[in-house]
Formats: sequence, structure tokens, C-alpha cells
Amino acid sequence: MSNRFSSFGKLFVCALLGLSLSSSGCERKVPEDIVQKSMQSAFKQAPNTASAMCGVPVKGFSSTEVKITKRGEKNTGVAHIVGKPWLGANTPKQCEGDVEYAYSYTSKTSRTGRKRRTTVTWSLDALKLIAVQTPGVTFKPVQETPPEADDGDDDKGADK
Repeated sequence: MSNRFSSFGKLFVCALLGLSLSSSGCERKVPEDIVQKSMQSAFKQAPNTASAMCGVPVKGFSSTEVKITKRGEKNTGVAHIVGKPWLGANTPKQCEGDVEYAYSYTSKTSRTGRKRRTTVTWSLDALKLIAVQTPGVTFKPVQETPPEADDGDDDKGADK
């Protein structure tokens, strides 16, 4: 009887340990491709930030390169942006700078039979210009709320 009880105790401890490990590291991180796609889309319609990066009024960027330089907690971070100005007079060939970003997400779980499927939708909540590297342009702090865009920022079916 004691042999049976000790194996039950070991099983209980293993189950408790597994549960504690799985519940502590469960925070989602925004995928790099989602950051790149949504920033490219946002900078097409971010005239304040794009203008501050270029030093002259522009409507946004026609093309944008995004490189994540630092990841923060709770889906925040810093990205280096290089963009080609769109619709402006006397614009430089390209404008560059660093922006802080913040993302949030919603998740929806659906079930078909025994299979569960979780769909995660990411949203870009804030952009804040923190540095400008365009030659001849002085830094002017700008914070902008990105327009609501239908970017399809879904983490396609993260099954659990």
C-alpha cells in the first residue's frame, strides 16, 4: 500500500509542477512579421510622424523598411524606420528614424469536435517618434495614434 501511495504522490507533484510551468510563461509576444506589416501599413497614413522624420510636410511613406531594434515588456518596443516620402515638396530621398510602438491583442477560441483553434488578432495602438536620423533634420517629438486598418494581423490559428 505504501508503494502505491508514493507513486501517487510523485504523480501529483509532477502534475503540479507541469501546471505551474505552463501557466507562468503564457504571455503572448507580437510576432516580428506582424510588426513589420502593420508598421508599413500605418506609415502610409501617418503624416505627423513621417513629416517629423523628413523635416517637411508629407502625407506618409510610399514604401517603408522596418527593423525591430528593441523589444519591451507587454508587446512594446522600438523599431528603426526607413521610408520613402509620399506627396511632399522638397523632400529628401528617404527619411529615417526610431519609433516606439505598442500592440494589444484579442484572442478567440473555437472548437470543432475535439480540436480547439485559437485565433489571435493584433492591433497597433500607438506610435511615438523618439529619434530622427535623416540628415539635416532636427528631432521634434511626435506621438500618433495609428488609423484603424484592416491589415489582417491574425496569427493564423495558434492551436492549443
